[in-house]
Amino acid sequence: MSSGLADRLKAATADQHAAAENHVFQRALVGGEVSRTALAAYQSGLRELIRVIEARLREQGPRWGHFADAMAAHADRLTADLAGLLDGGPEPRGSRAVEAFSKRLGGGAWSAEAALGAFYVIEGSMNGNRFIRRAVEEKRPDLAPDLRYFDPYGDRQRVRWKEFRSAIDRIGGTLRNPEAAVHAARETFALASELGGEAQVAEAVAA
Repeated sequence: MSSGLADRLKAATADQHAAAENHVFQRALVGGEVSRTALAAYQSGLRELIRVIEARLREQGPRWGHFADAMAAHADRLTADLAGLLDGGPEPRGSRAVEAFSKRLGGGAWSAEAALGAFYVIEGSMNGNRFIRRAVEEKRPDLAPDLRYFDPYGDRQRVRWKEFRSAIDRIGGTLRNPEAAVHAARETFALASELGGEAQVAEAVAA
């Protein structure tokens, strides 16, 4: 595929993107009805996921370093957010959903296509995450200090996403099986909903 992988991924995941945004956990988050326990569980699962994606990206070689570095920075922000959310308490247990997801995409040996498809979803989510942060800050100011992950670039968000889209298209032109990137992106969106479900379970257990 010579170009346009980002657009192909967007079109092929539109239904799952909408489903993830409308998940009950996401609605509770934007509505300011999420608990610290649930948010911490969700952010912990995201950090696990992002660390896996970072590792698989680094395995693809130096020209993938820009993607991997972005994931590493997101993981660092999540670590800082979790420190505030947990306030010295124990970290949530490992995510079974992330473990199963990683195995489905190849375990410790993902294809380049799988790594790029998963990256597309995480990095692309930053476009909407900054609006989530604003909504949560307005309704839950007590959570405001621990929402760094949701808005990493500030006013440069559109510029950063344009740069990443161009890079995705550029590398996408070298991939043998772009459909595998589509599969990975769809799996990643599905995982986002699963993480929301795990967060709800964590909240119920803590209640």
